[in-house]
Amino acid sequence: MNFRKAIKMLTLTTIIATSFSVSTAKTEAAPSPIILGYYTVDSGDSFTQFHNYMNQMSTDTFNTDAKGNLVGEVPKETIAYANAVEVLPYALVSNYGARDWDSNAAHQVLTNATAKKKLIKNMLALVETNHYKGINIDFEAVLPEDRKALTSFVEEVASKMKAKGFLTMVSVPAKADDDPADDWTGAFDFEALGEAADMIQVMTYDEHGVWRNPGSVASKPWIESALQFAITYVPSEKVLMGIPTYGNDWNLSDPANKSNAQVMWKDIPNLIADTGAMPIRDEETGSMYFNYTDTDGSSHVVWYEDETSILQKTQYTHKYWLAGVSIYAMGMEDYKFWEAISAGLK
Repeated sequence: MNFRKAIKMLTLTTIIATSFSVSTAKTEAAPSPIILGYYTVDSGDSFTQFHNYMNQMSTDTFNTDAKGNLVGEVPKETIAYANAVEVLPYALVSNYGARDWDSNAAHQVLTNATAKKKLIKNMLALVETNHYKGINIDFEAVLPEDRKALTSFVEEVASKMKAKGFLTMVSVPAKADDDPADDWTGAFDFEALGEAADMIQVMTYDEHGVWRNPGSVASKPWIESALQFAITYVPSEKVLMGIPTYGNDWNLSDPANKSNAQVMWKDIPNLIADTGAMPIRDEETGSMYFNYTDTDGSSHVVWYEDETSILQKTQYTHKYWLAGVSIYAMGMEDYKFWEAISAGLK
């Protein structure tokens, strides 16, 4: 692991040294960073409002059932608009079920030959028929024992997509080490997936969620650990870093964590104003937080990102030579969010 990173650093140093020593060498402009926005059924008109800030998008509107059938609808007007304004569109297919991630549905389409064949056929038809440029596989809560099956599935999808001139992107959980037995991250063989896919989207958000104890949605140390691991096994020019457009509000008076809630980026200023809260920057994580007392007397803490932390964390794309960033999800942000992303990529 460290050897690979050392070799990469040595190679980069050699390239830089060579470029300075040969004054007659031609220079090429670095490729523009990818800025991918995720579109969901709740995104509203966010894409038409902010499309100038991005060059790719992915429609998170489909999931697969255990038999390989696709469930969902194509946002046809959004895809047509994306193509018209030259924003490359992906079709995202997940294994999200009625209320949560469906491990069994993923297991069936990854291991049952009939279901697998049907899903891949449906994915190809979805992309071809609806003027997408590629597929975005977003399988989560995949069983650790399905690790090899997941890799095989991605390899087959990518091969068939490539034969038709389409791209394949895989969304993967953020992790700092590879434990094949881990019940959330174990199924994801970054090296194999990185070889097969055109792009790996690392979900560097939800470090802390409303389902567990309070904390940063995406802290600096956690993001950096995840990115360091990712580029150890995946070419950095294939890696996208995820950035959230939301924060989380924990009701500290509810030990069962049943009344916690996600808070949209664009709603946070009003929440601060309404509660008279005093936001504080946590130096370790780079994130913001504040406490308030609700009208029912309950105590709350909110963790979120502001323009400064978004800008700073977006700059990791330079530090780790990444392809760019992915934004989850459109509809929760405002123009200040996109301005922070743009500033961080400069």
